[in-house]
Amino acid sequence: MSRIQKDREKRKERLGKGVRRRLILLIVFLSTIIAALQLRMGEELWPRWLFEFRSVVTGILLFTVVILVLLSPVIIESSKNPRALSGPGKNPYIDN
Repeated sequence: MSRIQKDREKRKERLGKGVRRRLILLIVFLSTIIAALQLRMGEELWPRWLFEFRSVVTGILLFTVVILVLLSPVIIESSKNPRALSGPGKNPYIDN
């Protein structure tokens, strides 16, 4: 493997690690919001609508966290190896 190929592989790994860190931070952030809503922490600071729709907001956030956890391998892989899309008027199966 040449030096250029090694550098590319290292760059892809660094990019994957960065995306993984950001995903973890987003999941942790959303999880802390869910925990605060379920444990009613700082309830006196919440807006009235949030107090009334606490379970709905919690459900939406929990659904978002589950989707992020399930799709995280796909998100990381697609950020490491992006595929070029064919332009308008080009058939990827015929045109080279």
